Amino acid sequence: MAKTLDGKAVAKELREDLAKTLQTASVKPTLAVVFDPADDGSRLYVGMKQRAAAKVGIQTRDIAVAEDASTSDLAAVVAELNEDPAVHGILIQAPLPKNVDDAQVFAMVAPEKDVDGLGVTNQGRLFANEAGNYPVAATPKGVMTLLNHYNIDPRGKRAVVVGRSQLFGRPMAALLLNADATVTIAHRYTSKESLTALLLAADIVVVGVGIPNFIQADQIKAGAVVIDVGMNLVDGKACGDVAPAVAEKAAWLTPVPGGVGPMTIAILLESTLEAALEQEKAVE
Repeated sequence: MAKTLDGKAVAKELREDLAKTLQTASVKPTLAVVFDPADDGSRLYVGMKQRAAAKVGIQTRDIAVAEDASTSDLAAVVAELNEDPAVHGILIQAPLPKNVDDAQVFAMVAPEKDVDGLGVTNQGRLFANEAGNYPVAATPKGVMTLLNHYNIDPRGKRAVVVGRSQLFGRPMAALLLNADATVTIAHRYTSKESLTALLLAADIVVVGVGIPNFIQADQIKAGAVVIDVGMNLVDGKACGDVAPAVAEKAAWLTPVPGGVGPMTIAILLESTLEAALEQEKAVE
């Protein structure tokens, strides 16, 4: 039976450390969150981030986007936030309304305030494996933090990332590659036969496609590390993209809920503090 990669416990430690640091920090960070209030998932996530931020001492500024907003409307909002010295981090909570090009809006955020690492500048730094302190997408960085906490070293391992989104799959693959894993990206359109062959050879599997039970136990190599990034609702209950029976094959497995989700929020708060400290340095 797989051991648990307890993201809830690790995230709690991270938040406690952040709260201690913020008690004596010379800057009080503010995170602006731009979101579509008509989207149920966005409202849920924004509320969770508000509560977590307040507990550690980070202020939030929530900016609800109108249903008929356009990309140019969002450009004006982001430009104002970029220029506001009281705002240290800007989070664009996707999905935005249908008339907005999410990727264009990600790219508009000033790199130093792009705390989710989704702009082209910070993604370019990640894919170039540039040295230095710059924001990285919170969910993939949370996965790497979780692996590190449990002393799971990707170096020399075969890793398969199932998912190719800008928010998860692509930065996840880059982080694993930068950690010296041999990485393959698959997705929901990869044929089942090809996907199964890749998974059965993988030492580390990270899955985020938004399909319940997408990965089955007979597709997983015995002793693999399996990270389930999925969050789905089935009959009113939360479940991931990995079938429960995978626990019988894997050596390590994240629970859903309580695995990657808490890590994502903790890393976002950490990145907001780091951004605030870097901006303070820049004006000294």
